[in-house]
Amino acid sequence: MNFYEFNLLITTSLGEEQLTSFCEGLISEIKEHGSIITEPTFTKRKLAYSISKENEAWLTVFSLSLKGEDKKVSLNGIEKILKSKTEVLRYLMLLKDDKPPKVRRKRRSAKKEEEVLVAVEADAEKVNEKVEELLKEEL
Repeated sequence: MNFYEFNLLITTSLGEEQLTSFCEGLISEIKEHGSIITEPTFTKRKLAYSISKENEAWLTVFSLSLKGEDKKVSLNGIEKILKSKTEVLRYLMLLKDDKPPKVRRKRRSAKKEEEVLVAVEADAEKVNEKVEELLKEEL
């Protein structure tokens, strides 16, 4: 199953109450194409550059999984919805993997493993000698 993360920049001309009602309406339209996994979070952010003469925007992030066989049709439908809303300044849709990334381990060469074993054996011999010296002193 493919999971998508949506990041929206929404104009600050909407107050907090208007923002929640706007997002509820937007999400109800988007639910036709998929199911919401995480509820949207809102944070007010200062923009690096002005967008439509706005220096601040509401950053909204939520995740969803798409319905149906044809994901491309669903994504195009969601994109049409987002483009039709004048309150949405920018949007970003990210495909999230359902599996964690693989961690690659470096393998030791056979020579290195032998060197490590020889060093450990040498250290063990030194420890044994030291223990025997201490035991002789105590007797």
